[in-house]
Amino acid sequence: MSNQDLVINDIQIDASLLEARALRRCRTEECQSHCCTGGVYISTRQADDIRAHAHLIQPHLPEERRNPALWFDGEAEPDDDHPEGGLVISTRVVDDPTHPAGQTCIFLRPDRRCALQVAGLAVGEHPWRFKPFYCALHPLVYVEKRLVLSEDSEIYLEGGSCSRPSEAAPVPLYKLFDRELKLVLGEDGYAELECLAASG
Repeated sequence: MSNQDLVINDIQIDASLLEARALRRCRTEECQSHCCTGGVYISTRQADDIRAHAHLIQPHLPEERRNPALWFDGEAEPDDDHPEGGLVISTRVVDDPTHPAGQTCIFLRPDRRCALQVAGLAVGEHPWRFKPFYCALHPLVYVEKRLVLSEDSEIYLEGGSCSRPSEAAPVPLYKLFDRELKLVLGEDGYAELECLAASG
């Protein structure tokens, strides 16, 4: 396989995602949703959408976290990498002594499920209907229209890798993280990626 990045829809896919590794998807009970120990930047458009649908999200949060005024923190700032462009704002981080890290994103529930994802499912929508783009994409990152596995990030190294060693046959990373790649490339773009990978 070539070590050159592939390009689909003007988006570069890091060549390392074509590598086959003996890995499987992680399970929440193993990592305790370690990737949710901090806040995440979310587009201001999506933050407004979440506030507008607060009544759908609030029932899935502990009572002390149901006030929408507490959900986001800091000032909005530009993010040229976010697919929506424009401004982003961070979800709030709260103390959580029951979590191994001692703190979590305000939307992470005691059962280690994301309230935004639970709310989407509860109303019959896609599980990522309200989920921030960067959360849904993890452990991949999208930087300057390039998709990369975030293996050198602090969250990844501390346990938020979304993968675990497997005794099964190695699987290409682009197949292990197919849902995340489809989020950015779309179904047609992912199908093109499969074809290019197979022809390499």
